[in-house]
Amino acid sequence: MKTILTYLEKVNNVMKIFGLYIAGIALVGMMVMIFGDVLMRNVFDKPLIGTYEIVEYFLMPLLILPALPYTYSSGILPRLGELKEKLKPSVKTTIDYMIQSIEIFTFGLLTYYSFIFAFDGMVDGVATAIGLAFIPLWPVYFFLPFAFGFVFLEALLSTLHMILKTPGKKLYSEDASSGG
Repeated sequence: MKTILTYLEKVNNVMKIFGLYIAGIALVGMMVMIFGDVLMRNVFDKPLIGTYEIVEYFLMPLLILPALPYTYSSGILPRLGELKEKLKPSVKTTIDYMIQSIEIFTFGLLTYYSFIFAFDGMVDGVATAIGLAFIPLWPVYFFLPFAFGFVFLEALLSTLHMILKTPGKKLYSEDASSGG
């Protein structure tokens, strides 16, 4: 069990870093594209065609979605730990398991339904008009189940660490909720 857990953690960590690289490339691409559009619009009075659509439909999702698993695992998102500080340890543990169960259920459903959404987009051939061409939009849809799937895996790994009482990142520990 521990070797499977270790393997899943390694895969999860590699995919989180991979997602950060994708988000970084999207951010640089967005900055270059917007700068080029502003420059062309103000200096040459000829804006770049499709900049708004490319940024809105491609680069913005590629910036946000792949970075979501890393953001979730880093502990910078708000936690509910402050609400349980004055409770008994057994109640705190019960609340931790309840929160983890809700997160696993929620992100499991988000992963499932976002995959169905992406698959339907692929089958339907969803595209957007940029200039005079239609560019397929559906490949970007697959970043939704990617992001939610790895957040689901992160919540699952955290719960397994709580159950097995092994050292690992526990998302709702006292340290994570206090920012330390």
